[in-house]
Amino acid sequence: MSKYERYKKQSVEYIYPHKHCKKCDKMIEEGITYCSECYTILQDKKEKKWYKFKNKKQKTEESE
Repeated sequence: MSKYERYKKQSVEYIYPHKHCKKCDKMIEEGITYCSECYTILQDKKEKKWYKFKNKKQKTEESE
């Protein structure tokens, strides 16, 4: 066995390129960061956060 044959890959299986969701580690397509379930949860959180910020800003403007 030559020194180059030793380091050849032994598996013949091809692993298709894919990604995993950042939150739940499900396999997803390559162009996406989150799976559909985690993405909807993330959007809901963003809306709630924006709504709180918007209300806070309105209250400060009213008090001035």
